[in-house]
Amino acid sequence: MIKHPAQGHSLRRPLGGRLRVYKPQPSAKNRVGRLNAIHKALVRGELSLNGFNRWCIQEVSKSVIGWTFVDTGCTEDTARIEIQLALRESGHLQIVVVDETSADHILVQIESGHECPDLVVIRRDWVNFPDSHSGIANLIELCKSRRFVIHVIAALGTSSRVVDDLHQEARQRYNFDANPLSRPPPMTSKIERQFGESLSDAGLNPIPQKAVANYFLDFALFCKSNGLPIRLDIEVDGRHWHEEMPDKRRPSDNRRDRILKRFGWRPIRFWTDEIEKDEIGCIQRILKEISSSGSTENAI
Repeated sequence: MIKHPAQGHSLRRPLGGRLRVYKPQPSAKNRVGRLNAIHKALVRGELSLNGFNRWCIQEVSKSVIGWTFVDTGCTEDTARIEIQLALRESGHLQIVVVDETSADHILVQIESGHECPDLVVIRRDWVNFPDSHSGIANLIELCKSRRFVIHVIAALGTSSRVVDDLHQEARQRYNFDANPLSRPPPMTSKIERQFGESLSDAGLNPIPQKAVANYFLDFALFCKSNGLPIRLDIEVDGRHWHEEMPDKRRPSDNRRDRILKRFGWRPIRFWTDEIEKDEIGCIQRILKEISSSGSTENAI
């Protein structure tokens, strides 16, 4: 029996003694969804070219690399703050700090097994060190192969000249973060839209779908305490996908939260039915977290 394409099935017709399969063209909604998936895969580092020079999304487990862009001369101070935030949110961590002068030594330490850090903080200043640095490039490749968490504090300067692969990667990520049009649409579900509006009405100024390292946060909130930023990651989870399905996402959610804490973020998760039943209580929980931490303001 021949099925009509409108029913979502393939249409098979004999041609030259063989069967050719005709599939309906994807709808505009599906094409938009594909583009959004490509945007997210770009941040996660999961894009690759296939044999036909088309982008493919590869869902593979890779190391996590985050970027913070600063002015030249500020990498050391910024790295010091980021380390304080990581220790505050995660507790005890083994952290290795690397710059252009120590990259070769740290590379040997990690290769030999003397160092196995929970977080590798790399300070890279292309203004003062414009030439390609093989030590840092090799260190990052080694850390990626061992799936370490990497935080690059980068000073790009004003020059657009690409001097190495890492500089090109930094430029691509900087342009992605700086261009709102390259990001996915803010919210996808009705409950997220309503909760985002309620957060705005409460004066919390949520930033939807903020890219941090390899992830997109449902909502990002900023405040400050004792001169240090407080970064809240507000997640809205459905029980069906995150808890009830056989391949439930809760274990990966827990790993994601642990990694985000190393980047100085504090995850707060809500179930969708929890928001539907007591939205005010959920917002009060966020306000309590903020009041115990400091005053709300744009800290970054």
